[in-house]
Amino acid sequence: MNDLLGPFRRKAQDLIDSINSSGGLRATVEGLRKQMAESDRRRALHRAQAELKQLDAQIKEMITAVGVQAVGLHRAGRLTSPELAPLCAHVVELEAAVAQQREELARLESTMAPDSEAEEPGCERCGNPLPEGATFCPYCGEPATPKPRYCAACGAGLREAARFCARCGAAVP
Repeated sequence: MNDLLGPFRRKAQDLIDSINSSGGLRATVEGLRKQMAESDRRRALHRAQAELKQLDAQIKEMITAVGVQAVGLHRAGRLTSPELAPLCAHVVELEAAVAQQREELARLESTMAPDSEAEEPGCERCGNPLPEGATFCPYCGEPATPKPRYCAACGAGLREAARFCARCGAAVP
């Protein structure tokens, strides 16, 4: 039992000696008080920064609300401020451009959807999508047919484990 307690006693004694050697217990307590005071100052600083950030966010939110209200009045024809009229007209133009761009995006996505579905391999037995590199279907256990590979340089068909193209010699990634 002494064998187990010996190292523990030595370490405890070393700790006590180090506390006492650098100015004693009073100096250690004083050092801790200084660190706590510094931590309190940092917490107060972070709290003030967080409150400032929250107030800035509220200001931005209110400015946005004022802008939305002004644009609404412009659309209704009830905006009487000549300074705001050009800004509101520009916002209306931008909103129309956004709507047009969204329509274009939807049109492009609809033309891309069939191609993206064709790229994703499915199980021949159950039709569920197969994860990349799967050799068996995780849903029904059917062996996956390997996707044919082609050389990027010449378009020749590649064997499954090929590292180079047999036709042109290009390295296969």
